[in-house]
Amino acid sequence: MAALTVAFDASGDRRAAVLAVAGFLSSENDWISFSQQWSQRLAKDGIEFFRAVDAASFQGPFKHWQRREDKETLRKSLFQDLMGILKRHVYHRFGCVVINKSFDEMSETLRNELRLSAFALAALTCEKNVRRYILSEWRGSNPDMPVRIVFEHGDEGYGDLSYWLKPGTGTIPPSRAYKKDTIQDDGLKIYGFIPLQAADWLAYELGLSVRQMESGKVKKISELRWPMREFMAIKGDAGTYYAHDIKDVESKLNILRNIPEWQKDTNLIQMSERFLNEV
Repeated sequence: MAALTVAFDASGDRRAAVLAVAGFLSSENDWISFSQQWSQRLAKDGIEFFRAVDAASFQGPFKHWQRREDKETLRKSLFQDLMGILKRHVYHRFGCVVINKSFDEMSETLRNELRLSAFALAALTCEKNVRRYILSEWRGSNPDMPVRIVFEHGDEGYGDLSYWLKPGTGTIPPSRAYKKDTIQDDGLKIYGFIPLQAADWLAYELGLSVRQMESGKVKKISELRWPMREFMAIKGDAGTYYAHDIKDVESKLNILRNIPEWQKDTNLIQMSERFLNEV
């Protein structure tokens, strides 16, 4: 079995109603197969790469469908095919949503001192669930299985995430990649990591579902959009930080903040690990 990789992306930012981080786990071999099939299916419709918000509004790579009378049919067919490719290749899904209004009620001083953004909180929770899944499903039969987590290069708050997921805290160090082929300023081409496009789709639908439930537009699972219902058929973990959850996080952060200076060198890593395991 090849190494395991989890591709994560974010939907929304600190200015939006909610911020979602979500993604999928698979082996590197299955991700290669997935990427080939996913890219070929997009190319069939003349689409360079998949971005959920553009698919929803027929913008960006989907703009050439904008004036077509059959655009809804084209999108539905594409979604069905992409979902089939995804389900054949992924093993588990992960996701977390933070209600930004609730997160903003946390002490700004505390957030700044301990470098915790809404993105970092959601991503840390996902990373924790990845570790739990690996320990329960893979370590018994494959104790030396290498695991990596990859985030989309443009995600705001990655620096805060790296602050928490660092050596010595018992976590999986994060890495970054682009979701499509990108030419840098020096002309060097950086190849995209296609699984991030699937993560983008899940994060978009997860964030939208929470917004719709918060507004009362959706009251039961059967009323969710088709993509989200399909995603839920994949075994996985998902959760949302509401006001009472944020208060609990703030309480735990205050424990870290109030460690006496003379104890920090020896205890901070242990306390950080405890926090990461409990969020």
